[in-house]
Amino acid sequence: MLSHPDVGTANLHQCGRGRITVSAAGDLTSHTLTADGYVVVNRLKTTNGTITMEIPQNSVGDWFLRRWAAWQKNCQDPSRIALGTLTIQDAAGGFSVVCTGVTLQKVPDRVFDRTASNLSVTLLAATITEQ
Repeated sequence: MLSHPDVGTANLHQCGRGRITVSAAGDLTSHTLTADGYVVVNRLKTTNGTITMEIPQNSVGDWFLRRWAAWQKNCQDPSRIALGTLTIQDAAGGFSVVCTGVTLQKVPDRVFDRTASNLSVTLLAATITEQ
């Protein structure tokens, strides 16, 4: 389910979605080498990342994302841009991924082909949690 309070809600399950890939932007840990040769393990707390969706051209998802992009380009209040959410339910795995602070990275591409194809759309998320 993809939603934004100023744009609406789209149930991507009903639009014949292709593939959704959720990628963390940062590392969980890093190692720093001290001057005397010791390794210090640093725990990092990044929670942001990207969501890449492949959705059918001219689908409900395509329509919703184009509407969202038009709204985002013309938004007069920047504090409202990052109010989007994406919830992905994995019934087979028994978990869900909740993304908040979701924004469109850019306007969805246009594909001109003889047959309908999937579009690739990248969303940015401030927080990605798995439950």
